[in-house]
Amino acid sequence: MVYMNSYKEQNWLLPPSINEMIPKDHICFLVENYVGELDFSDFDLIYEGAGHPAYHPRIIMKILVYGMLCKTRSSRRLARATRENFVFMYLAEKVHPDFRTINRFRMEHPEFVKDAFKKTVEIAARHNLTDLSFISIDGTTLKAYAGSRRYVNKKGLDKLDQAIEKMIKEDIALDELEDQLFDDREEGLTRINKRDLKKIVREFRQTEDKKKVKKNIEQAKNELEKYGLKKVSISDPEARAMQTKKRHSELSYNAQLSVDRNQIIIANDVCQDKHDVHQFIPQMKNVKENIKLNKDTKVGVDCGYSDAGNIKFAEKDKIDLYVPSRAQAQKLDGKEQSLNHDKYEYDAKRDELIVGKYRFYFKFQYTRKNGMKILSYYNDELGKKKDVPFYFRERLRMRDKMETDEAKKVYSLRKITVEPVYGNIKQNLGFREFLLRGQEKVKIEFNLVV
Repeated sequence: MVYMNSYKEQNWLLPPSINEMIPKDHICFLVENYVGELDFSDFDLIYEGAGHPAYHPRIIMKILVYGMLCKTRSSRRLARATRENFVFMYLAEKVHPDFRTINRFRMEHPEFVKDAFKKTVEIAARHNLTDLSFISIDGTTLKAYAGSRRYVNKKGLDKLDQAIEKMIKEDIALDELEDQLFDDREEGLTRINKRDLKKIVREFRQTEDKKKVKKNIEQAKNELEKYGLKKVSISDPEARAMQTKKRHSELSYNAQLSVDRNQIIIANDVCQDKHDVHQFIPQMKNVKENIKLNKDTKVGVDCGYSDAGNIKFAEKDKIDLYVPSRAQAQKLDGKEQSLNHDKYEYDAKRDELIVGKYRFYFKFQYTRKNGMKILSYYNDELGKKKDVPFYFRERLRMRDKMETDEAKKVYSLRKITVEPVYGNIKQNLGFREFLLRGQEKVKIEFNLVV
């Protein structure tokens, strides 16, 4: 068999330009042109004056954006790539910022990264790539950079706080510390809890900066008290336990996207809410900040956003919203209908609800613990009450709207707009877990990937 000749030992007489080694249609040139349109003037003020010259921020930004596209997100791997990968060398303009420089830029400039995302929306609109005839909003859980072993309750936090306090004050033996703090007769902690806590203490004992650990525990305590949580993560106190698609719970954040019909992302956010219900209004405000909508723009969201308050907001702001109730969603998905939300009619003249053949008259209004306002209607004959949301009239109008063929057709667009975008981010770009900790920092990561 004949093999092609190779030239392992041959030197180049004239070293080629790096960009000549890259295919002309390579995506790195798009990254370069995009970053070239960003405004870096504010950095001139930051870096002016005496001191060692800084790397130009456009270099770091190109490295970060291209890193997201090729599944290289770690600052250490990015730094190594500028020395080993000629595409990164080209984007880095033949300089080699270390991992601390890359990480520090990412952490210290959240507003710049946010504005950089907005620039993508502006560029897409300028080149007529957007189709605002339809917008879809959806959320997904993305794993936080926090392990389940460091997810503890208030009792465990207090014990760890005592341990760190004693480590700081005096260097006592680990065995003595464990005997003192984790007595087998202690109530409120299971054997597994005690075993995990002992392991955490051993890890903390090897940590040089125990004051930083102390600070993390204090932040965890604040989150526990502020939001009335049962348990909190020491690694990332702002992360929340959320149920994944596989029906198990893990520490995560709730990422939100607003996507147009051409799958251009026009708004994004990251929140701590376990459900999407309170994210419709913030997302619509973000959308309007980033781009001007058409008068006939239609907005489709799944039943997770079917709160009556969201429907009221849409009517008030003249947003053509399409959102099914949970019962309608079951029907649209071809599932067995086990829910009967909004299965009643309303007589506006008499202010009565009609459930089957029975009428319910208005009795009183009250507010639930979660702040939701409820109207309670009563039927004397049955001796029963019927509770409905404060904006139930708007909800009934949406129910009737979603029963039409036109509404079902519009709503079906949601599956071919926002859901493929999440598939691209998670599967093709490999973005399933954050590398930074804290809500503000994970927002930086999400802005970079979108």
